[in-house]
Amino acid sequence: MTDMDFNTADTQDSAFALIPANTLAKVCLTIRPGGAGPEGWLTQSRSSSALYLNSEAVIADGPNARRRIYTRIGFRGRNAGTGAEDTYANRGRALLRGILESAHGVRSDDTSEQARAKRSIRSFGDMSGLTFIAKIGIERDKNDPNDQGRNVIVAAIGPQHPEYAALMGTAPAAYAAAPATAPATSPNISPNGNAPFWAQ
Repeated sequence: MTDMDFNTADTQDSAFALIPANTLAKVCLTIRPGGAGPEGWLTQSRSSSALYLNSEAVIADGPNARRRIYTRIGFRGRNAGTGAEDTYANRGRALLRGILESAHGVRSDDTSEQARAKRSIRSFGDMSGLTFIAKIGIERDKNDPNDQGRNVIVAAIGPQHPEYAALMGTAPAAYAAAPATAPATSPNISPNGNAPFWAQ
């Protein structure tokens, strides 16, 4: 049997070290189906009625290339339906919007029909395979003072960010174009007048 050389493998220290908070990185997203919700894309919390998207993002390049980041993107909070604001779901929807804008090079203040179409999906499966710029943070268990934390995606960075074009590796003219204006309507309505299934 031929000898196998592991000298170039990552050390375990570097493999498990946390990526510093606020690091920006180009990532490719995968949604891991949990069997709940529309088409089975959502995952049911083990401790409450909350639902979330179980996402995995692989860093595409740079010093942390191939590192994987697992983030739960909220869809419905444990207090949904009680009359209280569902902040868990609101944060999740904001992150999904940011991912779509980052992946498609759409400015957050662009209200054109083309931009609105890019923010609409028909299935959560449409999110899998998207490449975008992620802002990485550190999440810790509030109930465990000894928890060292884990990396999560806290935001998606769009073309209005000064580092976006360099990190994406391209700078089409559309990224820098001034956003067109359109009559304001509900953000849940797609250009054909129908709400995406996950907003109904």
